[in-house]
Amino acid sequence: MKKLVIIPNGWPCTLLECPPGFFVFEDRLCLKTEYAYDGPYNEGGEVFWGGVDTKEERAKLIVEPVDMEWQEVDP
Repeated sequence: MKKLVIIPNGWPCTLLECPPGFFVFEDRLCLKTEYAYDGPYNEGGEVFWGGVDTKEERAKLIVEPVDMEWQEVDP
């Protein structure tokens, strides 16, 4: 049996500084794509708002980039 494990990749940073890929915000796993600063958009075209009203506030949100890996576990 396998489980998917989310692993911190770096340290907390602003959403603007966060590289494209998965990140954690509060208790949510989110995705930042390579789209322009007007986003970040996910693959469905939705914008991550993070509970704030403007893109300037969104750019200052603190997030943490993550990687994922499959790990074998005993049943």
